[in-house]
Amino acid sequence: MTQENERTKLRGSMNLAARGLLVAIMALTTAFLPPTAQAKGKPQESTQIFEHTYDEVFQAAQDATERMGMFVKAKDKGKGTISGDGHYKEQKSAMMVVNTPMTFDIHVETVSAKPETRVTVEATRHGGLGGSGLARDFGRDFLSEVQKVLATYH
Repeated sequence: MTQENERTKLRGSMNLAARGLLVAIMALTTAFLPPTAQAKGKPQESTQIFEHTYDEVFQAAQDATERMGMFVKAKDKGKGTISGDGHYKEQKSAMMVVNTPMTFDIHVETVSAKPETRVTVEATRHGGLGGSGLARDFGRDFLSEVQKVLATYH
């Protein structure tokens, strides 16, 4: 009977240890997965004002899209809209490149006659690997690429 009690206690201890390990794994998984899960399908917005004319910025936005290996699916210069998609390639480290399906909508609008033109990028990632900031990173990289294109105009 004593041996049976010891076995029961041992099984109870092992079950408790297994439950503790399971809780720890779930806690770590929960800590790292929600930002990624939340980012999928959720647009991230980035905005910047450029000291260039509307026409220059609208053209630069199209050129930047192509430079980034993305595709323009629709554009309306009168409304200041460009939309498209493609695979966003981001160099995360010397050993890691993230290649994520992304859709985007760009809005170009005149702010003032100085000239000042605002570009707003709304990007949504669709699957792929990487953290929750990839759509935001795309917007930042896109606006940087627009600035590089505009630098070639003068």
